[in-house]
Amino acid sequence: MRRSIVSVLLLVIAGSPAFALSDKPYTTLEQIDGVVLLPPAPSPDSAVQKQDLAAVLATQKSRTPELIKRAETDRDFQGFATVLGSQFTIAAIPTTAAFIRKVTGETSAMVDRVKDCWQRPRPFIFSKDVQPADDAGQNMMTKPGAVVKNDAPHDAGSPCKAAETPIASYSYPSGAANNGMTAGILLAQMIPEKRREIFARAWEYGENRIILGIHFPSDIEAGRINATAMIAVMMQNPAFRTDLAAARTEVRGVLGLTQ
Repeated sequence: MRRSIVSVLLLVIAGSPAFALSDKPYTTLEQIDGVVLLPPAPSPDSAVQKQDLAAVLATQKSRTPELIKRAETDRDFQGFATVLGSQFTIAAIPTTAAFIRKVTGETSAMVDRVKDCWQRPRPFIFSKDVQPADDAGQNMMTKPGAVVKNDAPHDAGSPCKAAETPIASYSYPSGAANNGMTAGILLAQMIPEKRREIFARAWEYGENRIILGIHFPSDIEAGRINATAMIAVMMQNPAFRTDLAAARTEVRGVLGLTQ
């Protein structure tokens, strides 16, 4: 009888329209600004830059076709299905998917703001010794004739560099590391019994960008910090907590976990 009731409830949930998320941002620049929060990108002649380049080159020597193939498959937060199972699909979790994408939209917008501030070149732009895997580098290049938007502050009191048209998109912080950690933190809140595996998978999102030769280690670290700090601020927002609770109920139901 109990199984029958649960099955009926899951069918009702699956057939119901997605929960209406808050239509307002969860954070504001007054609450948190990545340009102030994160340290400046390492300068070209700094010790950190030398260490970063050495790490990228060492990874380039040790990477295998299997590692490259795995690194190229990380798309959106759907990569967490390797941890959460085949039931974890976009179609099955519309509220959860919309929630993660809304939060990621805010954290990644901050990443873009910081990228445009410090304008750090990608590893393969900085050094000809770096060879991106497959077409990873080409995907970062600025398309001919493209209008490049720069969201960083460039007023007289800003620490940011003067805006320019880049050869390729900027490196610091890593958007993929930010996105992976954003999804990882949210999913760990929803499914705490899997938090160890979830965070290990979130970590891979960043490491894979080093494998592909398109990010430095300090880019990855900054992306993770950005996601962590922004979600910590979001947690203070009642609308965020309400939306998180709705996503948690949905995804746990789909995965057959107790509420």
